Amino acid sequence: MSITKTPLAIAVAALLAAPVAMAQSSVTVYGKLYPYIISESGSGATAAGPSAATLGATATGVDAVTRNTGMTSANSRWGIRGKEDLGGGLKAMFQMESVVAVETGGANSPNFWSRNTFVGLESQMGTLKLGLMDTIFKEYGDTIGTLGVSSGSFLSSSNILRKPGFGTSSNARFHERLPNSVQVETARFSGFTAGLQYSDQANKVTARAADTKAISLGINYDKGPWYFAIAHEIHDDFFGGSAQSPSARRNSNTNLANSSKDTATQFTIEWRMNKQHKFGFDVIQKQYDETAAVAVAGRFVSYKNTAFQLAMENRWSDQWRTAASYVKSNAGSCSVVAAACSTSGLEGSQFVAAASYYLSKRTYAFGGISRITNGASARFTTVQLDSSSNTNPGEDLTQWGLGLAHSF
Repeated sequence: MSITKTPLAIAVAALLAAPVAMAQSSVTVYGKLYPYIISESGSGATAAGPSAATLGATATGVDAVTRNTGMTSANSRWGIRGKEDLGGGLKAMFQMESVVAVETGGANSPNFWSRNTFVGLESQMGTLKLGLMDTIFKEYGDTIGTLGVSSGSFLSSSNILRKPGFGTSSNARFHERLPNSVQVETARFSGFTAGLQYSDQANKVTARAADTKAISLGINYDKGPWYFAIAHEIHDDFFGGSAQSPSARRNSNTNLANSSKDTATQFTIEWRMNKQHKFGFDVIQKQYDETAAVAVAGRFVSYKNTAFQLAMENRWSDQWRTAASYVKSNAGSCSVVAAACSTSGLEGSQFVAAASYYLSKRTYAFGGISRITNGASARFTTVQLDSSSNTNPGEDLTQWGLGLAHSF
């Protein structure tokens, strides 16, 4: 919905307290509402007893995700964005984006502007953005998704592809928006684009406010039927390994003498056939390293693993689209202080299939199914209805959903 030089544009700009409201060349209100009914259930939890994996949680023998059916609207959002022509090929731009809890009318939803929200400049050479936004790592590696969804939904693979399987903390996931970010991206030259992003205090802990930071960078080639990208991300003092581990394995992130460096490198390739069919392959290697001032036997030192994904999206007509993906994360390798470290059973996989029927260019009905298979010690999950009910070690997760989506 584009609003240009109208009273509504002036009203929106006034609402944002912009002193140069009349200079705004365009303001757009946009969004996507994505409610769906979902059924989910867990099965096959590992029998009660100590974990076979050193970093794994104690097995309970109980399925944490009981069969449940309800409604949710993950990935629904609305926002305001605009540009102002500053002359000489330079433009100012802004975006403010918020979650919309369609199923409850907003109750218990995150604060306004919790999605990509920034101010920036754009020229023929590229863009500069400041604010809260997706990382270069995520943008360059998330090119297909499932029916346009890459995170937040049971149809997304980010929890299996971009984090370890032995815990539930998002500190270890290389898929998060980073606040306090400065992002620079070149314009496309001969098919190539490069980007760099820096975020300070990205996962703020009071005692570590000056230390916690992240760097995300990458380069991609997009021309004709081919897309290639390589991206790298570094998290300083996120303590992703400890956050995932049982409490007895954790190093303190409030001890300023302790430090961590978590890194991930991802390679992406995509082939498009006649603009109707997309086929993609991703491979990512993640590594978590920590150093503690006082070495305590059994505490976390390192974890490393590799995951890959095969994905496709197909447009069969103006109405019908299908999508499918398979992602596999291996068990990896680990080390702890003064003891052997096993990763037995930390592997996991996910298969997703979905279809949509377009009623118009902006409205479609969709359905999909997801099956996560966890190794005996793994806890990969995409639970939607009760986020506190994370899968227990070895518990597989089956989900299906039906819904409507409308973009504006």
